[in-house]
Amino acid sequence: MIRVGQVGGAFGLDGAVKVVPLTDFSDRFDRGSVLLLDGAERRVEWSRPAGGDLVVKFAGIDNRTAAEMYSGRYLEVGEQAGRPAGAGRFYHHQLIGLEVITASGHGVGRIEEVLEKPANDVWVSRDGATEHLIPATKDAVLTVDLEAGRVVVADWLLTVEESP
Repeated sequence: MIRVGQVGGAFGLDGAVKVVPLTDFSDRFDRGSVLLLDGAERRVEWSRPAGGDLVVKFAGIDNRTAAEMYSGRYLEVGEQAGRPAGAGRFYHHQLIGLEVITASGHGVGRIEEVLEKPANDVWVSRDGATEHLIPATKDAVLTVDLEAGRVVVADWLLTVEESP
């Protein structure tokens, strides 16, 4: 599944919800679109912008009480409905399992998790009991090669500075 939005909470009395989009493809929320919400298909009746977010009304969710049940839940599409993420961008499921090495060739484990943070995503790489947090920024991540199954990160990520 590919997450395309997250329900922030109920909006109004007719069952609409506020949605934080997690996709660059705004047409995912157009009238008639079908998204998965809690594993069930939901058809979009209407949507409109609301600041940087959206207000979306789904068929079958017809009152505020029902809408409130979905607060915090993700809106998803099947992987087959995925679209190319664009140059230099990746879906989370594409990154999980990739081997991580530094530019000098030091192994850093494999990506096991992607944390969504306000400034940038953070990739969690584990090598046995050792965990590395890798900021998904251009200065930290040098290359991502999906075909080779490898991520190359900057050496400075492993540099430990001793305090005097």
